[in-house]
Order: sequence, then structure tokens, then C-alpha cells
Amino acid sequence: TAPRHYILRTSWVIGEGNNFVRTMASLAERGIAPKVVDDQVGRLTFTTDLARAIRHLVESGAPYGTYNVTGSGEPASWADVAKAVYAAVGSDPADVTPVTTEEYFAGSDKVIAPRPAFSTLDLSEIQAAGFVPRDWRESLPAYLSIGTA
Repeated sequence: TAPRHYILRTSWVIGEGNNFVRTMASLAERGIAPKVVDDQVGRLTFTTDLARAIRHLVESGAPYGTYNVTGSGEPASWADVAKAVYAAVGSDPADVTPVTTEEYFAGSDKVIAPRPAFSTLDLSEIQAAGFVPRDWRESLPAYLSIGTA
């Protein structure tokens, strides 16, 4: 019903406010060794990159449609991301203990929202439209140092 539209699909969004990266940085700075899920895989999407993608689509006159937008680079588990955060803030990545989702929530009486094991989205459409997403691992240190990537 709306032929002229852009829909952007994304995952693992990191921006202002509380989020996984800031939590891991805080744990690292306090010397806490967390257990982090390692059987869910994706790529971080920094809000600055998401905004850049939207601007690119609008300003370039890209074809209307649906686009996946995440950071580029090798997919990683949440534990891998946590290790990268620990390394970026000068803490030992070995302090992060990888666990399965089942192990992480074992014994919990909380209702657990189901999460996909593989959240990596195909970036070929957004790349074909001329937008080159930044590698999430390259954006991470800038985000940690100034709060935006």
C-alpha cells in the first residue's frame, strides 16, 4: 500500500544509554569476570552507522525497498563482543567466560525471550545501493572512547 518506502532491518543496536557494550566496559573496569552467551551470533550495529545508512538511501535516491543494515565484518558471538570490549578498555579478554544460552539461564525463574542463534543479516542490498557499512570491530574503540562510533 506504500510503494515508496524504505524499511531498514537491523540487529544488535548500540547507541546512547545503557546497552551491552557499556555494560561489558563497566564490568571490565570494575574487575568483574562475566559469563557471556557464545551460541548467539551477529554483528553490532552502531546507531551512527544506521543514521548514515538512512541518510545515504534518501540522499542518493536509492531504489525504494527493504534493506538490512548492520556493521560489517566477521560475525561474532556475544562472548566474542564482550572479549573485544575487554581488550579495548585494557582488560584481559580471558576474564570473559563463554557459556551457552541454556547454561546462562539455568536455574532462572525469569521468563526468557527467545533469541535467534544466528542474527547476521545479508548486507548485499545496502552495499549494492552504494552504502558501505563500517566493520563493527573498527567502530568499537571509537564508541568506547567517546560514546559514539
